[in-house]
Amino acid sequence: MSNGYKNFYAFRLVAALMTLVMLFTSVSFHAYAARNFQAEIDAYEAKIKAANSKKSDQEKTAEELQNDITLLQEQVDVYQEKIDSLNAEINEKNAQIAQFESEITALENEINETNAKIDETNKQIDDTYEIIKERMRASYMAGETSTLEIILGSMNYEDFLTRLELVSAVTKHDREIITGLENDIAKLNELVEAATEKKTQQEEKKAAVVAEKASIVEKRSDVQSSKNAVVSKQSNMESKVNQINSLIEKLEENTVEYRAAIVAIQKAEEEYNRQQNAKLSTGSGVIQSTEVIGNYTVSSKGLICPLQYSNVRISSGWGEYAGHKGTDLITSGATGNTYGKEIRAAASGTVVFAGSGSGSSWSYGNFVTIDHGNGVSTRYAHCSSVAVSSGQKVAQGQVIAYVGNTGNVYPRPSASNPHAGAHLHFEVILNGDRVNAAPWLPAIQHA
Repeated sequence: MSNGYKNFYAFRLVAALMTLVMLFTSVSFHAYAARNFQAEIDAYEAKIKAANSKKSDQEKTAEELQNDITLLQEQVDVYQEKIDSLNAEINEKNAQIAQFESEITALENEINETNAKIDETNKQIDDTYEIIKERMRASYMAGETSTLEIILGSMNYEDFLTRLELVSAVTKHDREIITGLENDIAKLNELVEAATEKKTQQEEKKAAVVAEKASIVEKRSDVQSSKNAVVSKQSNMESKVNQINSLIEKLEENTVEYRAAIVAIQKAEEEYNRQQNAKLSTGSGVIQSTEVIGNYTVSSKGLICPLQYSNVRISSGWGEYAGHKGTDLITSGATGNTYGKEIRAAASGTVVFAGSGSGSSWSYGNFVTIDHGNGVSTRYAHCSSVAVSSGQKVAQGQVIAYVGNTGNVYPRPSASNPHAGAHLHFEVILNGDRVNAAPWLPAIQHA
């Protein structure tokens, strides 16, 4: 085989080996899971948002119902006041009725007692008649002489007068007894008539009060019915409020579960990323390369700011919101729009990935990962485009990409604002673990 052929095959072999190295490097450092962690998180966030929205609506409905319940309670209180007032009137009428019944009972007793006296007096009259008749019958049976005989049997005129006066006295006494008893009966009958008339009057008054009471009781029944209707409506509303509160409680429980699921996904993502990042170099964590292109301010840990603009600012620092494992950089002030700004390598190293994220790395959008050796790597995410390729050696300060808003950014870009959410998400990875990038960079003001 000629030297030319040998050189040709040697060149082909080297090219093949370089291709395998580049493929191995690309696959090794971008073997991200097909599982889209961010999509799962977004799905749960959407559920949380929907639950919170529904909860807000339910709370508003519950508040409106509670206001209605309060208004109904005011009506119930008004009805109860009317019922209490009517009950007081009914009690007053009952007292009047009881008074009339007491007076009627007293009059009935008085009438009964007077009738008893009348019966007793009639009996006395009857007894007196019987005595007189018995006396007359005894006189007749004894053969006593008549008044004429008594007069004719007188010895003298004086004896005649004495006898006549005696007979008259006996007759008059009997008549006076009877007359007195009859007068007593007449007086007693007058008392009975007066008591009966007064009893009738009291009964009429009692009947009037009973009618008034019946009218009040009917009015109270109407008011009670109105109150019961309001109480029933109020009870239905309270039942709805209880149902809403149960639903709100369930929504809150669901939200807690969703947040727990998000935490679990974030942990799974963090673990997977840790495993992927573990494929990067390990070491003491000290930047060893000193190659610099241009005049840059270098931090004590050997990194420069990847955005070399005087108005660069930190928009969100490490951990400023859940799951944020990086430092977000923007430009502000006169140059305003961050979109399209140059992104430079924070230190010299080897590009282990440059391209569009997918699966678990979808949220990064277009991103670049550089391994600086000795356990230190950096990542640059949400780029509009990248200017390097996997396996490429880069120097500190070299332009590697441009600021964009790909992947998971907020606010989302739209037709009316296509550059919304543009920023650089910058990460420092130390021995496979993401760490706070701020201490690794020169001092940068917070926006």
